[in-house]
Order: sequence, then structure tokens, then C-alpha cells
Amino acid sequence: MTATVTTLDGMLAGHAASRPEDVALDLPAPFGRRRTLTFGALARRVADAAAGLLDVGIGPGTRTALLVPPTADFFVLAYALLRVRAVPVVVDPGIGLDRVRSCLNEAAPEAFVGIARAHLARRALRWCPDARLAVTAGPLPVPGTHSLRRLERDGSRRRALPPLPRPDGAPAAILFTSGSTGPPKGVEHHEEGLLAQAGLVRDLYGLGPGDVSLATFPPFALFGPALGMTTVVPRMDPTKPAAVVPSRLVDAANRTGATVMFGSPAVLDRLGRGVPAGTRLPSLRQVISAGAPVPRDVQRRVLDLLPPGARVHTPYGATEALPVATIGSDELLGLPDDGICVGRPVPGVDVTLIRPDAGPVVELDPSMLVGAGEVGEVVVRGSVVSPAYAERPEATAAAKLSWDGRLAHRMGDLAAADGEGRLWFAGRVAHVVHTAEGPLYSVPCEEVLNHHPAVRRTALVGIGPEEARTPVAVVEMRPGHRLTDEVTRELRDLAAADPRTKPITTLLEHPGLPVDPRHNSKIDREALGRWAAAELT
Repeated sequence: MTATVTTLDGMLAGHAASRPEDVALDLPAPFGRRRTLTFGALARRVADAAAGLLDVGIGPGTRTALLVPPTADFFVLAYALLRVRAVPVVVDPGIGLDRVRSCLNEAAPEAFVGIARAHLARRALRWCPDARLAVTAGPLPVPGTHSLRRLERDGSRRRALPPLPRPDGAPAAILFTSGSTGPPKGVEHHEEGLLAQAGLVRDLYGLGPGDVSLATFPPFALFGPALGMTTVVPRMDPTKPAAVVPSRLVDAANRTGATVMFGSPAVLDRLGRGVPAGTRLPSLRQVISAGAPVPRDVQRRVLDLLPPGARVHTPYGATEALPVATIGSDELLGLPDDGICVGRPVPGVDVTLIRPDAGPVVELDPSMLVGAGEVGEVVVRGSVVSPAYAERPEATAAAKLSWDGRLAHRMGDLAAADGEGRLWFAGRVAHVVHTAEGPLYSVPCEEVLNHHPAVRRTALVGIGPEEARTPVAVVEMRPGHRLTDEVTRELRDLAAADPRTKPITTLLEHPGLPVDPRHNSKIDREALGRWAAAELT
């Protein structure tokens, strides 16, 4: 009888044993070249690196900052850290150097693993001042650190590591949020949750051996080897997805015969708008996008590049719980264009909606639930739900609760459920604008105004006293358009005709709405609120 695989690194080892010569990674190399790594070669490097890490003191429970771009070393180190049951601490460097420092110092890693540039930043900016171990990835050595290449050479001389236990209560990884609605928080994920996430991604979208994944988002890319897919990393800066060169995505997809692509809404928008007419991606049967809602026009432009029967999937979730719900373009584009539908809950995940003003909740009570069709805060439970925030007991207490004796998570998002069990996204709880006429929910209001043909996107903000704010629609126009008096009148008429937007009469034009650093898609409404208040003073 085959033993049940209970770790991501174990899944990779299984594929390496059965398909050692199949390509696991297709990666950028210097001077415009590419390099590939087979499952067998990747697994050997992981085993060697794991033995080397253990020799220098990085083992079960060791919190380890991992600041390596999506090169072969990134995959080797991520799986090797999982193999020795260390705790990778992952922070997106795109959130800014000061925020990176705050995140790392809060998590207090005992070890720091990064490329030479990350080590220079660590010393100059005093990241992880208490880290006692340092490992350098990449070709450039850093004095006073262990070289990954040396660790692999030394580790190759050891016998295979026996299974290592994870210390009781220690997470498998700490992944920091992007901080798009507050300071970034370190989300603790346990082995069971990571396996559940990988399994749901596999089963929902039918992925596995034989698939070629064009991965523009490193966290999703990590699942590729464990699921037996060939993972293709295009030449791009992962910290700036909105700046990706569309032709590079097309070349990578067509050269490798990519069957699935993972990308943020900003990547999809860039791809759909930036390729010449007649461009085709004939092998791509699925595109999966998460991190923010994907507008329907973006989905249609991407579908125009794909073969008949291909779909765009838009799973909904967060760093704390992913995926929660999903919907495919075949269903979405047939629904009324009256909001953002994020689909039905995925198997094994339960969703309910509670009153947005429920306050602190220790245990879910039926009296907190909203009625049919009403907007409420999304609460989820299931194996993909993370148990806690690292070093943040207050944040954990505010977000976690008991639902019939099982752990649940408050997403901080608002939604309404339709008669078919689908969720319609209504924005963040923190972005509700409380007016004298009642609450205004950001996304439904913005969707009404976004229907104007000259508008690219809108952000609802409030100014003035918290209990009776003045709603302001901040508008980013499409290229070649301005917020003229005529367009302003048309937008006010649109707002007045819909009960969701009737109180909105103040509009401001912004040249380019600020967005989050990770996906380049979530609008920074806090920054816009401060800007709007200054503009109207």
C-alpha cells in the first residue's frame, strides 16, 4: 500500500521518483537564455540543500527569512526549508524597504536566506538583527554567510535525511499579507492548510502532470512542482506585475506549450491590451487570476487570445484563506453585468455572512447572520483557513472565531449571496462610507460609475466626520478622456438613477489610482481618501 503524502516536499519527491526526466522548471537565464531543471535534478538539489541547511543549524522550527527571487534557488530553498521542517518567513519586497524591515523584525527570524543584494540591505537597514545564521543564494558570495552552493556540495555527501518531525504548534510557513488595508501581517500556515490549498487548486482546475504552468506570481508558482506541473517563470520583475512585457508572456506560453497561466488582474489587463491584433495562445486552456476582482472587459480580451472552450477562473480568497470561492468566465459572462460575482464556495469550505457592525466575535451566533440578499461580512471555515497571525494576538483575536466548535476566519470583506449560492463582492468592511443617508459599499458603487464608457475605474472614499461622511467618487479616465463638465453631469445622472449610488454627487479626477504593491490591482482607498480631503479643502 502506498503511504499517504502529507507534505509538499513529499509530493515533489514522489513526482521525482516516478518522472525524474520530466522538466519541472523552465527559468530565465543570463543574456536572454533559458535554463531547465528536471524533477529528478530539482529533488536532488532539494535533498542536498536540506542536508546542508541542517548541518549549519537550520532545522525543525527555525524561523528563516526567505528573500530570493523566483530562480531555481528559490524553489530549491523553499522545498528544502519545508523538508527540514523550518519555518520560511516570506515577505514581498515590493511592499517597500521600511515595511520589509518592520515585517522581518516583527517575525524575528533566527536565520536569513537571501541573494547578495538582500544581505546588503539586511546589513545596511538592520533587518533581522537577531538572526544568527545567514545563507546566500545566487552566484555572488557574501562574506560571513554560508553559500548555498557550498551547502549543497556538503549536503550531497550525507545519506538521505530521515523524516523530521515538526515541533508541536510550529507553523509550516509565515506568509506576510500585502498590507493593502493596513500594516502587513504574518499569516501562520500549517502543513495541513498548505496541502489543502494545493489539493483544491489541483482538483478545481484539473491540474497535474502534463500541465505546463506559466507562473507570474511566485506563491502560486511554488505549488507547481508539488502538483507535478512544469512551471515556467517568464522574464519579468515579480514585484511589478503591471509592468510585465506582454510579448514575453506570449513567447513563453507558445514556446513551452503552456496549458495554464497564473497572473494578477494587472498582468491580465497588460496582456490583453498590449499584444498585437491576431495574437493567439493556442495551448492555454485556463487562466487563473486572484488578488483582486478581474473586470469583465479584461476577461473578454484575454479570452480573445485563447482557443475555443478555454476559460478564465477568478478564485476569491486571501492570504489567510485561499481559495474560498471560484467562478469561471463561462458562467460569469452570462450573468447580469451588475456587480462582481466571485462564485460559489469551493468544496470543503463553508461561508456565511454576518452583520458588518457585529463587532468583536468569539463565537458565531445565528442572530448575527444577515438576511437573504443582504450585504454582510464574509466568514469562512475549512481546512484552508490559517489559525493565527504571527506575534499578533490582538489581530488573531479580532479575526478568528468559533463556528459550531470549529475555527473560522473573518475575511474583512463584504458580500451578498444570490439565490444560486453565488457571492457578490461588495468591498472591504474598512472601506464602507457611512453617510447621513446610510452606508455606501465601495465596489457596488464603483461598478455603477465604471459603466460610463470614458471611465477606466473609480474609487469611493469618504471625507468628513466618521459617522456622516461625504462620499466622493475618485475617477481615473480612459486614455484620451477627461472628467469634463459633460462627463461629470453624465456620471451624476448615473449615480442618481441607482439607489446604491444616489448620495454621490462629488467627483474628482485622478491621473492614476494608487494600487497595492503585490498585485498592482487593489486600489489604495486610504491614500485616495487623504488626497481627496486635501483637494476639497
